[in-house]
Amino acid sequence: MRDYAAEPACRMLFLRRQLDDPEVVDGTARECGRCDRCGGAAWPAEVSSSALEAAQSALGRPGVELDPRRMWPTGMSAAGVPLSGRIPADRQAESGRALGRLSDVGWGTRLRALLDGTAPDGPVPDDVLGAVVEVLKGWEWHTRPATVVWIPSRSRPQLVQSLATRLAQVGRLTLLGPLERVRETSPGTGRSNSAQRLRAVHGAFAVPGPMVFDGAPLLLVDDRIDTGWTITEATRVLRERGAGAVLPLVLAVDG
Repeated sequence: MRDYAAEPACRMLFLRRQLDDPEVVDGTARECGRCDRCGGAAWPAEVSSSALEAAQSALGRPGVELDPRRMWPTGMSAAGVPLSGRIPADRQAESGRALGRLSDVGWGTRLRALLDGTAPDGPVPDDVLGAVVEVLKGWEWHTRPATVVWIPSRSRPQLVQSLATRLAQVGRLTLLGPLERVRETSPGTGRSNSAQRLRAVHGAFAVPGPMVFDGAPLLLVDDRIDTGWTITEATRVLRERGAGAVLPLVLAVDG
């Protein structure tokens, strides 16, 4: 790639030479006449301060929209799970939000360090909390959530609990507590397709007995989302127990 960038002659001839094009080898190939070397097109390498500021602002802006799952995977009956077809509207999650994608620059860099497997668990950092609050401010929901529930994390229990607790304090929301994890899944279970991934989390959560809902929208907090089936299953459990609209809020989107 460095040689290609520094190539003083026709770039197409360079590529054809690397691919052992016989016309290049025998000397009959001609210059393409279209690349920047042949056509003389040149673009300035300098970046204006306004363009740089706009790029930095876009990269640093927190918030990724999360589309809810609307269909159960096919083949769930074969996997021993009695779910099929379209997820009923009163069992679906609403459109959610994440602070950022792990694969992105900007907040992705910060989140990769925070959620790295070697990083210690602990309370949510102030800068991350502040960014999540900004995400909430920009969330144009129809009805403001009134309560907060979180998914009990196996790898980051302190982080998720503190995030949910502090969001409830900042937003003056009622903190209902965590869902109950009633079934564990072994690491790597259900990674080959959607049906198996859903099977791995189906029946893993329950609503604790004391938890009561008033029908108002609630925030469902977790640390990260990958396939979306954990959020989908947790939402199903909550809605079946009488919860109103479920608004997923996570720190990071995998990928």
